Amino acid sequence: MSDNADDITQWLRRWHAGDPDAAQELFRRLMPDLKRIAARCLARENRNRNRKHTFQRTDLVNEGFIRLAQANRVVEWRDRGHFFAICTVKMGYILFEHARKKPKAEFLSLEDLPEGIMAGRTRMEVRQAVQQLLEQLEQESHMTCAVVTAKCVVGYEMEEIAANFRISLRTAERHWHHGRKWLFSRLKEGQV
Repeated sequence: MSDNADDITQWLRRWHAGDPDAAQELFRRLMPDLKRIAARCLARENRNRNRKHTFQRTDLVNEGFIRLAQANRVVEWRDRGHFFAICTVKMGYILFEHARKKPKAEFLSLEDLPEGIMAGRTRMEVRQAVQQLLEQLEQESHMTCAVVTAKCVVGYEMEEIAANFRISLRTAERHWHHGRKWLFSRLKEGQV
């Protein structure tokens, strides 16, 4: 069986339906892609914090896949792009949870934060607010949340997001615009 997108979609559907061999096969087939996503997440964290992250790429992949297995119970996978979108979100959550335990966590690159967002808040408080909002956004739109996470947390360019999630550049930009607007409006309103 080749690793084309249709094959992966079939494996994802088998996994969701409860096939015990499907998870192992998906993990094997998608490991190079999962490692690339994890490496990108860790590189962004390292740049933002100006030091090496204590997570290893394989640890992040393994923890991410465990979270995807939990999500598998409720998520009906549409295709490989949908899987990678959810994977990116889950890895971002893992890194946030890990960094939150550190005394001086510095991360998250949100360009052009609305005026006044930082007033009276530490970077960690803003990051926690953003994380809570991303969890809400994920409930509304997995793809919009994934695009925002990929852009803000992981640091992907729009072309990379479109390619990785197998959506058009225009669609990726639309999700980015909508998600950013949604996120910033709630941050301004102080909803968290």
